[in-house]
Amino acid sequence: MRLALLAIGLCVASPAAADATGAALSLDALAQDVVANNPERIFYQRQIDAAGVEQLAAGRLADPELVVEFGERRANDRTTGALTGEGATYAVSVVQPIEFGGRTALRRAIAERQIGLARLGLRQFDATLAARVRSLGYGLFAADEKAAAARSVAQRMRTLARVIVSRDPAGPAPRLEASSLDAGAIGAERSAAQADADANAILYELNQLRGAPFAARIRIVRPDMSLPPLAPGQTLASEAAANNFELQALRAQFEQQGLRVDLARRARLPILGVGPYYDRARSDIRETNYGVRLSTTIPLWNRQAGEVAVEEGRQAQANATLLNAERRIARDVFTTAAQYEAKRQALVRWEGQSARDFAAAAADADRNYRLGAIPLTTYTQMQQAYVEATNALLDTKREALEALLQLRALNGGDALPR
Repeated sequence: MRLALLAIGLCVASPAAADATGAALSLDALAQDVVANNPERIFYQRQIDAAGVEQLAAGRLADPELVVEFGERRANDRTTGALTGEGATYAVSVVQPIEFGGRTALRRAIAERQIGLARLGLRQFDATLAARVRSLGYGLFAADEKAAAARSVAQRMRTLARVIVSRDPAGPAPRLEASSLDAGAIGAERSAAQADADANAILYELNQLRGAPFAARIRIVRPDMSLPPLAPGQTLASEAAANNFELQALRAQFEQQGLRVDLARRARLPILGVGPYYDRARSDIRETNYGVRLSTTIPLWNRQAGEVAVEEGRQAQANATLLNAERRIARDVFTTAAQYEAKRQALVRWEGQSARDFAAAAADADRNYRLGAIPLTTYTQMQQAYVEATNALLDTKREALEALLQLRALNGGDALPR
């Protein structure tokens, strides 16, 4: 009886899922596009510019101090004490403070560390953003593949169900088979709808990251999913300890805080002020004085001790933060490497079994069912297995890629040792 379906069924083409519209981009091209156009990146660039201004200001002398004095002068005879004259007096002096003990050099070094921190922040942002974009890009590709697979299965089942009910019914079997096919199509259509929703969510995030309209469409070229073996965990942890952006920033902050401690300790050194002065007085005679004025602070009360204690406390806190981060990142490296290796080994065991192979098997099952060579149970199981296997392969590859990208981010964005 199923042979009667052959002439009709083979004439009905199974429409493929519509290709996504929009530009076709590789994962690398997408990452470069997002990093170049991301609006938040401007913030980090401005931080570098601000740190550069701070460095220039740190190397300059303190502003000179202008002192102006006004008063009255009275002159008396030395023998009789009689008033001989009186008049106004004023004095003007300009004093330039000069710091000793290398405090200006310390401030400049602190500002240079600030520039280094800002540049590290930009590099970390770029590496993290690129890794996120690659992960989202593969997620978009996988979602499109899942939707296409589920949609092809649903379309195939719908078409076959219509063919079955269109023939002359001979008992309840055709009607029940058509209902079973419709039920399977509903499940496949639900999977396709969920994959479409996931693809849209990913697309909206990608468009936001690259500063594009939410409605802009892009399509990801089939990526090269080579997953290389990794070096031992201890080697990966050692590389991450040297290259990790967070650890580099914390070490720079620790060094910077050490300079702040030195600067606070040298605050007790006196500040010398030097500059010209002009003094004019008028009473019984006119008197003009001019020369060079020297002034200095006298660190008698040691008020700087409190500031030194505060800076030393911050230095101890920075050291504790650095040690905690080193342990946490080492743990993250071992954990992520184990996850990556588990996914990679699973994919190695599945080598030779691709989504295209399962698609061909599902299409072959459809042909054989139409010819009456296999029962409905085998047909529906094959269609469901095609969707499930495609999802499993794509999800496992995505999880392995995310673990690999996370390891690279932990390693400062550099290639991992093997």
